[in-house]
Amino acid sequence: MRHTIRYAGIAATILLLTAGTVLAQPQKRFLTLEQCRIIALDSSAILRNAQLMEEKTELDRKAVITNFLPKFSGYGLYLWTSESFDYDFSGGALPIYKNVYGNLVPDLMKDPAGNIVYNNGIPVFNQYAVIPPMTLSVDLANTLTAGVSVTQPVFMGGKIISGYRMAALGTEMARLNSELKAEEVTVSVDEAYWMYVKTCKLLETAESLDSTVSEVYRFVEDAIDVGMATSTDLVKVEVQRNNAALALAKARNGKRLSMMNLCHILGLPLTTEIEVDQSGFSLDSTAAVPESIALDSDSIENRADYRLLAGQAELKRRNVDFVRSDFLPQLGVMASYGYSYGLKLMGETLLNQAGFTVMATIKVPIFAWGEGYLKIKSAKKEYEMARSELERLSGMMELERAKNSYAVSEAALQVRLAESSLKSAETNLKVCRDQYELGMETLVNVLEAQTQWSKCSSDYIEALADYKLSCTKYLKSIGRL
Repeated sequence: MRHTIRYAGIAATILLLTAGTVLAQPQKRFLTLEQCRIIALDSSAILRNAQLMEEKTELDRKAVITNFLPKFSGYGLYLWTSESFDYDFSGGALPIYKNVYGNLVPDLMKDPAGNIVYNNGIPVFNQYAVIPPMTLSVDLANTLTAGVSVTQPVFMGGKIISGYRMAALGTEMARLNSELKAEEVTVSVDEAYWMYVKTCKLLETAESLDSTVSEVYRFVEDAIDVGMATSTDLVKVEVQRNNAALALAKARNGKRLSMMNLCHILGLPLTTEIEVDQSGFSLDSTAAVPESIALDSDSIENRADYRLLAGQAELKRRNVDFVRSDFLPQLGVMASYGYSYGLKLMGETLLNQAGFTVMATIKVPIFAWGEGYLKIKSAKKEYEMARSELERLSGMMELERAKNSYAVSEAALQVRLAESSLKSAETNLKVCRDQYELGMETLVNVLEAQTQWSKCSSDYIEALADYKLSCTKYLKSIGRL
């Protein structure tokens, strides 16, 4: 009874360990090409930075809009000083005027003849008011002023509107940069994706070759037993089997590395197990490239990098107006309401009131030794340089588009030729094997047929992968990726 319980416990432990091992095995993720693109775009740090730049330029554009609106601000000033400003007044005499029928007239001294008396050329008055000497004291301690003001630019030489247009262009260029980065990420995903599909197909070919060679090896062993083959034939097959085993090991390693590369592009852990959709890995099922490839009539103007260059040229053109605005008249107005207190004279407060203030300012450049003319000419030269660069790079883009168009056509032809060669190799291999089993073909020809079939199969897979990538690159070159 005790042995039965012990065996039952051992069996239960084994079952639990087995179940735990199964649960611990990572689950494979099945992904399509479109899903891989979405995952890569979501996890790309480069694209994230481009999107942050796009958000930043949009905020800058909104900030420039505020330059059209009045600015409100508060101001305040407080002054305290321990020193007062003193002025010693030596005193003096002030002449006294007399009131004649409501008018103040000088009360001048006259001689008996009725002439005005002068002293050193100065008329002498009959009466004077004497001002005694004194010290005038002005105290600035605890002087303050505070209020609110509003300023409104009326005309700034076109600087505000030019700045807004440049900010709007900057926002559009940031969006185009994000689009360009997304295309680059998409191309890298497609390269990694089709590389993984290619290695999966190459692994299938290697496994098929290994299985076929092993089958031939067993057939030769059986033939030796009945005297229909020699040990030399077995050695030849053994060499072929070793080569097939080595090719199989390389194919497995290649598949693993390509899967790790795809995980890296997608931002997933390198140990993630992935399976991808391989249904589109054929020429007939490829519909990614329209008939315009054959017509060779697509334009590069839809490309993000072309539009980005065009935007840079337009930005330089707008900069000419922005520079010119610094040398045009500028007009602005300001209004404020404030309260002032302080500034005591002989202990009496002079400032203790509130009021409105309105002010208009105008600035008209007159002469600056040709500075404005030279700066505007310099800005125009930058615009001409940007246009020249656009023309130069657009020519290179046209060349790239034509090159990729021809590459797609050549890749499609290569696939069809490789497919034809593969079918011929498959037929030849089948005929050779059948005839060898009937004793009508040599083992050397069979092994050569197997080698030829393996090469044609690999060439077909390589051609398909090249075709897929050429389609992606062509779509990117015309801005339709």
